[in-house]
Amino acid sequence: MRYVQGTRNLGIVFDNKSKSPELLGFSDADWAGCSDSRKSTSGYVFKFCGGAISWSSRKQTVVATSTCEAEYIALCEACKEATWLRQVVADVLGLDSDPTIMMGCDNAGTISFAQNESINRRNKHVDVKYHYVRDAIKRNIVNLSHCPTTSMPADILTKALGRILFQKFVELLGLAVSSKSM
Repeated sequence: MRYVQGTRNLGIVFDNKSKSPELLGFSDADWAGCSDSRKSTSGYVFKFCGGAISWSSRKQTVVATSTCEAEYIALCEACKEATWLRQVVADVLGLDSDPTIMMGCDNAGTISFAQNESINRRNKHVDVKYHYVRDAIKRNIVNLSHCPTTSMPADILTKALGRILFQKFVELLGLAVSSKSM
């Protein structure tokens, strides 16, 4: 309740000065964050014109055996949302083609795994359904890029943060003090 009380004057701010609005996605996961089940938490956020338009935070349905796998599972969920969002943005803006979404991930191993189709003993256990990420890359739905953890707005959805980082990520999500009180 203290959080709700302290943030009730925050609102999402969109930058309408941009001539070519861009859809950006960010995906993150903790690893084995649930002390009971050892399942990880996935989080993603999509920003359009500087403000968050879609986000999710939920416990993963399987136990990931590594940080890379937890991040890959989170990235898969984000790519599914990206597939839908790019069509919505294209329809709203009247674009002839669906835009490719820049997707940030803070785990270099996950990015490498998503872009490399080889199968080896370290990754053969990853369920086929999570390879949707590779398909999304091939179809130009998303373009993966490394986003440092210190600039990863989806981090706010996967773990508890200190006050300074929390405030930084609130700003990265496009949240600002609203002129109207709710």
